Amino acid sequence: MFVVVYQFAVKPEHESQFVKAWLNTTKGIVLHKGGLGSRLHRDKAGSFIAYAQWPDEYTFQAAKKIFMSEEYEKHRQTMQACLDVKQTRILHEMNVAIDYLQPFSSSQNTPLGN
Repeated sequence: MFVVVYQFAVKPEHESQFVKAWLNTTKGIVLHKGGLGSRLHRDKAGSFIAYAQWPDEYTFQAAKKIFMSEEYEKHRQTMQACLDVKQTRILHEMNVAIDYLQPFSSSQNTPLGN
């Protein structure tokens, strides 16, 4: 598994719009580009950090050339418009060495099966 960690610099007053667009863009990446999904985090300083999973680095690189449907491309454009692109960056690109991340249900606020 291959992982990419992003730090998004969101323009002031665009946070809510960014979160919605990020979610829909991520759905498009899963449906059209072969991504395995992502998690969006907020660090203590207020920055948005996303952890995106891919089957492998090849799929991640190939996805850059794949066009999503018009609907999802519009979400991607909205997301981009919410960002200070010069301050947004990839923090890490890495292969998973060991995976012991447990499935989690946000509706239960506990790991699945517990």
